[in-house]
Amino acid sequence: MGFTLTSAQLFSRGVRLQVGNRGGGGGFFQKIVQAGKQLAQIFTWGNLRGFLIGAALAQIPSLVFSLTNLWSMFTSAAIELYYFDWNIPDDRIDQMAKARWSAYGSILGGTAGNALGFFACGIVPATSLFAFDERLASYVLREVSEEAFEELTFEIAYVLRQSFRNLARQTAGWLYKGARRWLKDPSNPIGGLIFGSNADNVRNTWGEANAPSWSFAQAVEERVEKIPNQFWQNFTEELIEEAIDACIEAGYVVSNSIEGYYAQQRLAATINQGPQRVVEVQPNRANDAEKFVVAGPESEVRGQLTTILTTHQMVEDRDLGQIVGQSLDDYIRARPLDGLRLQFNLYSLKTPPYARRGEQRLTRVTVTIPEVSRALLDWERLRQVCGGPNGYLWGRWLAKARLNNGGTLKVYGGTEAEAEDRLRAFLTLSTAEIKGLTVTEEKRTGERQRNPKMWKEITRVYPGHLTIINRQRTLYLDRGSPSTDGNFIDKRARFDLWRSTKPPDFDQNVIELLRRLDAADTAVP
Repeated sequence: MGFTLTSAQLFSRGVRLQVGNRGGGGGFFQKIVQAGKQLAQIFTWGNLRGFLIGAALAQIPSLVFSLTNLWSMFTSAAIELYYFDWNIPDDRIDQMAKARWSAYGSILGGTAGNALGFFACGIVPATSLFAFDERLASYVLREVSEEAFEELTFEIAYVLRQSFRNLARQTAGWLYKGARRWLKDPSNPIGGLIFGSNADNVRNTWGEANAPSWSFAQAVEERVEKIPNQFWQNFTEELIEEAIDACIEAGYVVSNSIEGYYAQQRLAATINQGPQRVVEVQPNRANDAEKFVVAGPESEVRGQLTTILTTHQMVEDRDLGQIVGQSLDDYIRARPLDGLRLQFNLYSLKTPPYARRGEQRLTRVTVTIPEVSRALLDWERLRQVCGGPNGYLWGRWLAKARLNNGGTLKVYGGTEAEAEDRLRAFLTLSTAEIKGLTVTEEKRTGERQRNPKMWKEITRVYPGHLTIINRQRTLYLDRGSPSTDGNFIDKRARFDLWRSTKPPDFDQNVIELLRRLDAADTAVP
């Protein structure tokens, strides 16, 4: 069978179409040319000039309107005046100014070289990528530009600071030379008033090349060295040095504290200027009774919402505080070491949060079922023994059964029949049998009459939580909880009975809970 092959199907022809003609108008090289034109449009002198001016102007507020920088400039000027040679000749002042500007050239050249390097080896290659992939080129160009902006901003700030310092020093030197010439002028009467009888000597020696140097630091040092007592000489020397250092450090602390305080005030003002929000949060849509109300600025509300939802997720199905209100005799009397038992928690509220609501008193009821049959761990059966979604009446009637395993089961009810029926319903989950049953009524006498909290008002309680506990022995004495009959390990799982639907992971968690432990404490099926 024959086939047809055209020149357009050749691989080499396809590559040629993609690359394009070297001297032609479309294709790869045309994209390179277009990218170069875009680069030339972006990096015009106007754009570069605007960037440099903007970067320079951005540093002026921090240089002028910062208390820390003002204190730094003040201390630098004071220290320079303290160590300045007031007898320095004019030519030395000019030489020092020239040396500072010569050193400034290296600083300026380093900044220019840094900018040139980022431009030639970063910006240009990144822009050239537009010929291949615009999204890649945009990403690379953004990364390179951010890094270049950070580096160049720091360099430009340093260049500006050095230029201001050089200009200030040169201006101060020029003013000092002019003032000295004016005071040394014989026709100036002010010089005679200041220097008095020593005016002629000052005019002949002040600022001359062979004149000895003089500074405040040198004068203080000579004065300290003239102290005859070595102890007081050392004391005075350290006193002056440490006082100057402590003063400078304290000034920085004060300026930083003032700036930090006003920064906090500005931040608080910015937050308070935002829109005020009142948000009602319902973490669980199946529970209409559990809601939170958060009010305040929008930025604060957003942060609090995250905290509330995270905390609710952490403690929603945990056993925090469940030990309170549990049956005391279950912990004092000897219990069967091995076996499966259930712990029902019922409340006078249908849904959480289980807390006092206004004047409505919260009633908590705990019922523990021993020796539970594994085959009866059915979700609907577990809810029905608690009275179903409508619960049952709890009150002052106590049904107490002695079981054939040596234990007891107690259930309170609102009536005699309710207490007995509920006890028998709970025992349908257990393999233990009743050996004796008594139903009694608590009378409102004595302490129950004096203390209202000890009197059991007839209250309807609803299923809240269920904890399944599987207690098994362990042969290792350094593991589990100790007892007089060996060590044991409790495997627990907690479920919400107040939910109307069966949890999706209920069966899986029950199967994992019922897995037995071997001698090495590892679960085996």
